Amino acid sequence: MSRPEGPRRSRSTLLRRGVPALVALLLAALLVLVLDLGGDDGERGATAAPATATAPATAPAEDPSGAGEAEATPTEPPAPATELLAAPVVVREGVPSSARTVSVAPAAFTAPAAWSDGASVRVTEARQQVSGGQGPGALAGQPQTVFTLEVTNGSTAPLDLNGVVVQATYGAGTTQASPLYDGGTTDFSGTLEPGATATAVYSFAIPADELGEVSLSVDVDGLRFPAAFTGSVPAN
Repeated sequence: MSRPEGPRRSRSTLLRRGVPALVALLLAALLVLVLDLGGDDGERGATAAPATATAPATAPAEDPSGAGEAEATPTEPPAPATELLAAPVVVREGVPSSARTVSVAPAAFTAPAAWSDGASVRVTEARQQVSGGQGPGALAGQPQTVFTLEVTNGSTAPLDLNGVVVQATYGAGTTQASPLYDGGTTDFSGTLEPGATATAVYSFAIPADELGEVSLSVDVDGLRFPAAFTGSVPAN
């Protein structure tokens, strides 16, 4: 007796059914390859692509006149008139520097220096001599420059002369001259009434070869800026 045959799958049927799966598999592999190549190309493209340069800021045009440079570096403000006197200011106890409000212009030894309130001072005589060594602490034989000063009170108020300080310098380096005292020196003192005049004599140790450049300052009080005289002193 023959066995009934079950359904048989022919080879051609199996091949037909396996073709779509194979095609799908190949397509999937091809898609992966394409994506991989596209990623490499993207990376290569990103590497090869030049970086975008940022445009530099436009530099300001140079001003041939130099005006812009002058604006960038401001000049120093002009010095107050009181600093132009080049005269030392005496620090007085209890009197602030802001109390000095009476100005004065510098002068030569041959002209008076007048304060803005009407008072004035002038050098009536400047001479060079050799110290005779008279008076306490005086040394004989030293070069001695003698100044005779005259203060006139042209203001409307009394002028206190008890605190007058006179100083002298000489030479290009403005060397401070040491004061000399003998029987001929006399300091300002007392109170000078309006319209009155007072005289005093001051002397300093200034070498004879330095008399071509001498400065003398007269600081009367804490209200007035010091009067300054500059010039040459006769050698005889």
